[in-house]
Amino acid sequence: TRVTVYGHASPETPHVGVVSFNIEGFASHEAASILDESFQIMARAGLHCAAGAHRWLGTLDQGGTIRFSLGPFTTPSEVDHAIASVRELAGSH
Repeated sequence: TRVTVYGHASPETPHVGVVSFNIEGFASHEAASILDESFQIMARAGLHCAAGAHRWLGTLDQGGTIRFSLGPFTTPSEVDHAIASVRELAGSH
């Protein structure tokens, strides 16, 4: 798996508009910078003030995770662009 998404995968589990993930072969800050510079996608990278959670997830050594936050004005095409960009980045390394 080139992309690891953290959280419940079940559609029955309630979700919020936050997706936390890592791309194999990239530190979280590196991937977030590439997403910004090459794909014009703003993402937050790091420990997100939750070092203990990242220790439990095993992402502490990677510098945490990359996080997308979706809001009420995020469009389906923006979500599609983000997914396609992550796929492209994951396939490039």
